[in-house]
Amino acid sequence: MSFYNSLKNYLRSLSPDYYEKLDSKKIYIKYVIGGGIAAFVDLFLLYILTDVFHFWYLHSAALAFLAAFFVSFYLQKFWTFRDNSNERIRKQMALYFAVGAFNLGVNTIGIYALVEQFGLAYIFAQIIMGAVIAVSSFLIYRFVIFRQYQSGGLKVLIATGIFPPDIGGPATYSKLLADELPKRGIEVEVLSFGSVRHLPKIIRHFAYFLKVLAAGKKADVIYAQDPVSVGLPVALAAKSLKKKFILKIVGDYAWEQGRQRFGAQELLDEFQEKKYSWKVEFLRFIQKKAADRAALIIVPSRYLKSIIIKWGIGEDKIRVVYNAVPEPRSCLTKEEAKKKLDIRGDIIFSAGRLVPWKGFGLLIELMPALLKINPDFKLIIAGDGGEREYLENKAEELRLNGKVFFTGAVSHEKIFEYMRASDMFVLNTGYEGLPHITVEAMRAGAPVITTNVGGNAEVIKNGENGILLEYNDKERFRKAILEIWRNKSKAREISENAKQSLDKFNQDAMIKEIIFLLRRFK
Repeated sequence: MSFYNSLKNYLRSLSPDYYEKLDSKKIYIKYVIGGGIAAFVDLFLLYILTDVFHFWYLHSAALAFLAAFFVSFYLQKFWTFRDNSNERIRKQMALYFAVGAFNLGVNTIGIYALVEQFGLAYIFAQIIMGAVIAVSSFLIYRFVIFRQYQSGGLKVLIATGIFPPDIGGPATYSKLLADELPKRGIEVEVLSFGSVRHLPKIIRHFAYFLKVLAAGKKADVIYAQDPVSVGLPVALAAKSLKKKFILKIVGDYAWEQGRQRFGAQELLDEFQEKKYSWKVEFLRFIQKKAADRAALIIVPSRYLKSIIIKWGIGEDKIRVVYNAVPEPRSCLTKEEAKKKLDIRGDIIFSAGRLVPWKGFGLLIELMPALLKINPDFKLIIAGDGGEREYLENKAEELRLNGKVFFTGAVSHEKIFEYMRASDMFVLNTGYEGLPHITVEAMRAGAPVITTNVGGNAEVIKNGENGILLEYNDKERFRKAILEIWRNKSKAREISENAKQSLDKFNQDAMIKEIIFLLRRFK
């Protein structure tokens, strides 16, 4: 974990509320720090060059000023205002220099007027003029030199299946891009499929196509977030508009629908090798067509890249960009989280869509044997889906009332609170493109027990920062749960190692990579 992230976590631990207030003002804090660093560089170099190397003081002053200018410019551009574009850097630098020169003149005239005309002491005059220049410079930097929407800048249309207040990975991801890309000089418009979902099937897809067609006219590139409901209308609209589009794929839609609706039983890898009913094959055809027409495909794991290659898509067209998992905003201890949620006992927590391949049934079946050893175990399952009634009935048949709890769909913040309250996070999943929920559990400090399928092995090293088991291996899951419960030092070691292993899920790194890829297709 970087020093910056460690500092943020330390400040959160001191006072979460105060940290949130500071975080909301970070652009102003960074501006002051950047100016202070530049001033320090100026004075330090002036001293070194004059007193140590014995340069003529005017030469020293000029060199120190130039060094401080470049330090100030790059800090304010790339750190304070987070303008990572290089297209206008020379013009920005010239404007920045002009503002500095203008401020020098304003400062001289202002101090003269305040001292000579109004009789203020020199030091007070300097403080007043310093404040005026700092505020005016900030406004010029933010809204003129490093303004968010540069003339001729990149305009992106994000086409997504869901968007907040909807809950889910694509909604969270799209909201993150909508919030962060404009800070880097990219104009964003979001078009959610949710705006047409109330319409009958087929009609809703045609309506969405028309919306993409209208919004896409103003965009330089369209970024679609799934290959079927969104991907097909985007592919057709992009072809009509003669524009490039990028497609993000986080799973195999044909496989998911085949498992849930059309009788397929195989896991994803086996699914790629077989033929199924015409409905499943039609969905395969659609997602393959969308992938073929995309200028670039982004996937969140190397495993998913291997799956897309099996569709017949060229490897050079697919780019792996790990999803960012934000650091938790709350600093609740385990005891505080349990008290807030009003839960007691040794908590086994699991979360996800209640679909067959998530394997929640096995965890419920394990509970009677676990309770014989430790009556304080409780299993909490967060999420909703088609299997909820089946799972609730299973828990009732096993007489697990008061021991197994279903929260239904809950907010991201509430999920984190459950993770903080839990003694372990257990997910018996038969498929994971990238285990986003697992990464969140690791970041929250819950020891993780999951399966060695899909992208899980890209996140977890077995025995170091988590435990990997075979899917549906009931006995091994039982033993692993008991080991984490009994061996507290092992649980702490896994939890700490997990927190230290998540740098590749850094938000800034993900945003920079996405911007780089978007700009390729302007």
